[in-house]
Amino acid sequence: MTTLTQDSLALLALTNRFDASEVPPLRASEVWRLLDRVPEPSSLFGLEARAIAELTAGSSVEAERIGRLLDTGVGLAVRLDRLLESGVVPLTVLDDRYPHRLHERLQGATPPVLYCAGELSLLGVDGIGVVGSRDVGPEAVEVARSVAAAVTSARLPLVSGGAKGVDKISMAAAYEAGGQSVGVLADSLEQAIGRSDNRRAMLEGSACLCTPYSPSARFTAGNAMGRNKIIYGLSRVTVVVTSAHGEGGTWAGATEAIKKRYGRVAVWVGPGAGPGNAPLVRAGAAPVDCPDAVLDLEPISADDVAADQMELTFDRQQSIEPSLTRSAASEAEPAPEHEHLSESEEPLAQAAVPPAAGALLPKPTGTCWCGCGKRVDGDAFFLSRHAAGAAQRAVRKHFGSEEAFLLMLGEAPEGGGEQPSQAEPMA
Repeated sequence: MTTLTQDSLALLALTNRFDASEVPPLRASEVWRLLDRVPEPSSLFGLEARAIAELTAGSSVEAERIGRLLDTGVGLAVRLDRLLESGVVPLTVLDDRYPHRLHERLQGATPPVLYCAGELSLLGVDGIGVVGSRDVGPEAVEVARSVAAAVTSARLPLVSGGAKGVDKISMAAAYEAGGQSVGVLADSLEQAIGRSDNRRAMLEGSACLCTPYSPSARFTAGNAMGRNKIIYGLSRVTVVVTSAHGEGGTWAGATEAIKKRYGRVAVWVGPGAGPGNAPLVRAGAAPVDCPDAVLDLEPISADDVAADQMELTFDRQQSIEPSLTRSAASEAEPAPEHEHLSESEEPLAQAAVPPAAGALLPKPTGTCWCGCGKRVDGDAFFLSRHAAGAAQRAVRKHFGSEEAFLLMLGEAPEGGGEQPSQAEPMA
């Protein structure tokens, strides 16, 4: 039986869509703003609105609304017990098993909760997405099946939407070939897991079904659009088998993914291609005319996802002992506070080690440095477990990903990438 942490329970209460309520649940963007201020949302349980307002200041989420949502915990717990008994597991962004690459790709559009059933480990694998129109001709059917066979041969999960047409055709072909798939649903998860073919695949460890919506939700066009971005975010590459031009869910999902760089988009340009396929290539998708070719495409890099990166500004201390402030290679005086590195200084990207000891000397302030605003004792900088989340958010904000940060410091494995050029100073 899955045990939910108090923080996950708090997040589920804040996004509760199970019960009709006068208080609207938090949207994804609101959740991420709140977590920036309060990384451990369970700390808000039992607090009055005034105390909540102090802790969440700057999140633009009403304290009274937060408090009322957190008060739904009793009824929510009963509903969650029933879900767990039926095989549905809620994963929040605070859980280790949540596919955190979604946040790297979707940023503020990342769903804070995924309701899942089946083989959850498949969510941790960067699969290949396959999408397309509901109405497909025989050539497009064969393309969908061939791509699924290629994905299976590469021992990768196929990611799709579980809808009629290309989605179901490709997922069925993956199962037939002995492969695995992840279905991101825009309709009822509870009904989907009750169907014999899905249940068999899940029992065999070949399928994971998930949805960002209530497990009993009905299909809507809005749900389909929200589902589409998750398919692209879970996939290293997503191939569009066939699409209408200028209309329909496949077209809208692909153009959104291209524009917002949710993931690498490939488009089939051989026999069976739809009228929207060529325009998608002109919009920036990669053309493929061989089913195996999709396996050769690389996912969008961290630099592509976070094109606008900020240059670090270092706060330097004047009172540090010389043995700590100066490296063996330099006896220069410390730079004034808030001064940007000049062009004459060695860029960190070319350094073999991190900045010299003492280049950054933080001083405790009595307040947790993660931004939650809570007090800490003694010489501590963070409350327990707050440091890792704060460091991760800062790295992603300034560099796009942990990998890009390590590459800049020269800590990447050999062959891990080409050293980036030094960024221009910000105005």
